[in-house]
Amino acid sequence: MPSHPIDFEINPCVFSTPELEHIFDEKARYQRWLDFEAALARVQGEMAVIPQAAAEEIGRKAKLKYLDLEGVHEGYLHSRNSIIPLINGLRKVCEKGYGEYVHYGVTTQDVLDTAEILELRETLALVYRDLRALEAICLDLAKQHRSTPIVARTHGQQALPTTFGLKVVVWLSEIRRHIERLKSIHQSIAFGQLGGAVGTMAALGPGAMETARRTLNLLGLGHSKVAWHNSRDNIGELASVFSILITTLAKMANEIFQLQKTEIGELSEPVPKGTVASSTMPHKRNPVICQRVVLLSRHVRYLTGTIVESMAHEHERDARCLWAEWLAVPQLCIYTGAALQYMIDVMSGLQIHVDRMMENLHLQKAVIASEWLLFRLSGIIGNTKSSQKVHELSNKAMDTGVSFKDVVMDDPEIGTLLTPEDLAYLDHPEKYIGHALEIVDNVLEEIERKRALEPERL
Repeated sequence: MPSHPIDFEINPCVFSTPELEHIFDEKARYQRWLDFEAALARVQGEMAVIPQAAAEEIGRKAKLKYLDLEGVHEGYLHSRNSIIPLINGLRKVCEKGYGEYVHYGVTTQDVLDTAEILELRETLALVYRDLRALEAICLDLAKQHRSTPIVARTHGQQALPTTFGLKVVVWLSEIRRHIERLKSIHQSIAFGQLGGAVGTMAALGPGAMETARRTLNLLGLGHSKVAWHNSRDNIGELASVFSILITTLAKMANEIFQLQKTEIGELSEPVPKGTVASSTMPHKRNPVICQRVVLLSRHVRYLTGTIVESMAHEHERDARCLWAEWLAVPQLCIYTGAALQYMIDVMSGLQIHVDRMMENLHLQKAVIASEWLLFRLSGIIGNTKSSQKVHELSNKAMDTGVSFKDVVMDDPEIGTLLTPEDLAYLDHPEKYIGHALEIVDNVLEEIERKRALEPERL
């Protein structure tokens, strides 16, 4: 039976997605290793490094369906090498002794690293697709609520009026930067590995460079001029990109979590009909999905630390670092993709309580626009005196429960300096949103322009 939530069958895909599970499935991974061996044999056959007939036989039999998987399994019980039991399984099914030419001149890490890059490229394609889908949802949300008033909060306290549309375009700006990073790393990471035992390519013979280039090209990858057996910065970069990407998702999820609290009630995570949130409190609507996104982000950051730490290789190969990376990468990719799917679900059905937003914005009544009065008075009595006076009056209004506007108008020092028209923002603080609408429109225009120029799929 499965022992990790990623592989659970009775309660599947709580912290994973079917697509990502398929990418990192054990048999899918073994088939990639066989694809590498088939591509290598094909090139070596064409270059007369091995007999052409051997290359053709290896290419035909490099399919899991031809291998005795029970025998391969038995081999792994008695081997500490990651790939030799599978290689032996391929060798056994190749006729006429042609199996002797399998894995000719390469090392185990060449195969594993190249397969890892193929997995990461597939993962990047899925994450790019889904991140653009999330971006599209947020674009529509920002347009719909570009002018919806909401109170901004700093230090956990109500600060000034803003708009929900502006809050969303802050998320959008981060999402767009992550998309640009994905496009960049999809290109920079597209290099397989074929360097031989210590990167000298000695066993590949005089045509080593061409063999490596052509083999990796068959797999849709480029060939690095120098082996990266002990240079893991590209993997570290990808992990870091995923880490900051999922942290943006966690920030969004946490914002929804906070604004769904009963005492605030401005946003709600969608709850499918018939869903039970609490086993004992039927009235509750727990933001379960947002909480899952936050916890997944924590795991990805921890895994990223493991991967980056694994860059500190010793000499030409250090299995202590490699194994740590190889163990962490599938989890990091699956968790990131799962969190992204969850946020698509949340944002596509996000419940927005506009009336509650306005009600909360007016909790402190006109005091919420005290910044406007501060700068209005600064031009009349100076910044220092204005700051002292507005602090004094706002505290008086909150302590006595008297209207902030009345406190201002009744003040003998400044009451006569301001007309009722000057104090319009105190009557309607929700209108004190500065250039929020312009900012929203500018961001939306820029993002839509960039979306129109880029491919829908990597």
